Amino acid sequence: MPNRDNPLADPSPMNAALAERAHQLSVIFDSIADVTFVLNVEDDGRYRFIFANKAFEKTTGLSLEKVAGSYVEDIIPEPSLSLVRAKYREAVVTLARVVWQETTAFPTGPVTGEVSVTPVCDAAGRCRQLVGIVHDLTREKQIEEALRRSNTRFAYALKATTDAIYEWNVADDTLYWGEGFEELFGHKLVQNPTSFSKWADFVDPAESQRVVLGLRRAAHETTALFWQEEYRFLRADGTWAVVFDRGNILRNATGQAVRMIGAMQDITLRKQAETQQRLLAEKLMKQNAYLQQCGYLISHNLRAPLANALGFTDLLARVDKESEVFADCLKNLRISLHRLDDVLTDVNAILTVPDQQEVDATEPVALAAVCQQALDHAQPELQEAGAQVACRIAEDVQIPGIHAFFHSIFDNLISNAVKYRAVTRPLKIEITATTGLHQDTTIVFSDNGSGFDQEQAGDVFQLYRRLQVDKPGRGIGLYLIKNHVEAMGGQITVQSQVNQGTQFILYFSPRADENLPD
Repeated sequence: MPNRDNPLADPSPMNAALAERAHQLSVIFDSIADVTFVLNVEDDGRYRFIFANKAFEKTTGLSLEKVAGSYVEDIIPEPSLSLVRAKYREAVVTLARVVWQETTAFPTGPVTGEVSVTPVCDAAGRCRQLVGIVHDLTREKQIEEALRRSNTRFAYALKATTDAIYEWNVADDTLYWGEGFEELFGHKLVQNPTSFSKWADFVDPAESQRVVLGLRRAAHETTALFWQEEYRFLRADGTWAVVFDRGNILRNATGQAVRMIGAMQDITLRKQAETQQRLLAEKLMKQNAYLQQCGYLISHNLRAPLANALGFTDLLARVDKESEVFADCLKNLRISLHRLDDVLTDVNAILTVPDQQEVDATEPVALAAVCQQALDHAQPELQEAGAQVACRIAEDVQIPGIHAFFHSIFDNLISNAVKYRAVTRPLKIEITATTGLHQDTTIVFSDNGSGFDQEQAGDVFQLYRRLQVDKPGRGIGLYLIKNHVEAMGGQITVQSQVNQGTQFILYFSPRADENLPD
């Protein structure tokens, strides 16, 4: 007889087919990766689980034996319970599929999923069951959250750094810039990424061959994974920044450059500090040289006249005041003291050079005016020598410098021209000043004097280097001229031929630091 309590237990062919179909459906549902469940819609508005697949158990950690037959409130905790009840009610009332996202705490941990419930109606059109499917988004959400946190940390890192971070897409030849680019250099990014050439246009043209072409060669013609350079980069306000640029080149399996992640660091202030340190070191070296010169003066030039003076003083105390020896001793004592005074004067002149170099050379000096002042000062000597002077300096020629230095330079050059004039012809002096395209100024002081052999004379600007020993002088004039010129960032050279004359060339650049030795 048929089993009325369990029709599927009836061995009839129809019931056997139904049992087989039920088994197949169970296998299908259990093989689905998404959580699948069926809810009975009770007359009292409650919802009871009548089926759940194995994915439900794996995802939530709740056994199927516990789920089957349980009401929703026994399985789903708050605050998710209130949400799912509302969504279930919406599906029942609208008789339409309802979809939403929720995160629910289960024994396995928080589970985030995209949930959908589809109503199943009876013949009268009333919703009797809800078929639910949950697509587990927990892993994706965890990845998204980790990526969001990583991006947030990266964004804060970009704000914290003073570097301009960039990414070079080699295939597209474009650069994607971080926020630091606008902050450091002032260029507004109308679009981002920008073309590679946009960056290249701001590199100092004098360094483009080394920097821009060097980067392309490193990417395309080598297997290098790292690149770095130091160069000048144009800011939006027209000034130049010194940058230190370095990047990592990412290559594919065949070794082709794909991307480069890099950072530009503005090191202008550091380079300025290094320059100041270098200039300070040079200054200390010069001051040390001055001290050595003074030591030479004291140990050598000062010793002889002082020893002579002491000797004559001692002799005066032992000879008759009315004798001829006494008179000679007194005369020689006076000569020794004068020589001693000359040496002390030289020492004072040399010691003032370092102090004078501390003066900030910002005064615009009118060359024509200061040259005329020096000529007026030397007028008696020039008239006595019968000199013809031609000063061809325009009234508007000015050089940033120190008025007293230029006066001393012209005064010493005029004095030397008079002192070393040729005896066979009248002295002629010509002074010119020309300004170049870059506002650099060249002063040329020429005379037709006796001249000198440059090879034999050596460094004529060295202290105590005498050009002609038969002429009076102590050999510090040219030494002081050179120091005055260099103190104002200039350079001086000399050209001379015996019995032809001498020409001094003074050059001043508007950027005085370019004249300093490296």
